[in-house]
Amino acid sequence: MLERETEQILIFESGKKVFGLELDRVDSIAEKDSVISVPNAPPAAEGVIFYRDRILPVFNLLKMLNGNNDGCGNLLLVVRGLSEDFGISSDRIYGIMPVEQLMLRHIPPEERENPYIQGNGEFNGTEFFLLDFKI
Repeated sequence: MLERETEQILIFESGKKVFGLELDRVDSIAEKDSVISVPNAPPAAEGVIFYRDRILPVFNLLKMLNGNNDGCGNLLLVVRGLSEDFGISSDRIYGIMPVEQLMLRHIPPEERENPYIQGNGEFNGTEFFLLDFKI
């Protein structure tokens, strides 16, 4: 089902779309303070933020997925990346759900239209996209 063994999924909203992220990939959730823009940064980059004595890049999730500019959100999800942590903006946290309570559908890597989406699922009747960050 999932590429890695996990027991819980964090369900959150960004720009009126619902997403899921394996809880073991989430370092923390915080209020997003002022983001400092970076000249010549990629379009999906909101900028950087000082967080717990370190500088983290912050990304607009919808721009990462499809170039859409909707919503930046006032919450910061600090994600454990493969090489370094980074932040993504969120509007709302729905909660943490056990995998066995979610109807998940895995998309094989060769069939993915977007490399960050590893599948989709259903949470209380609402469809969400299951994220996978290989960065």
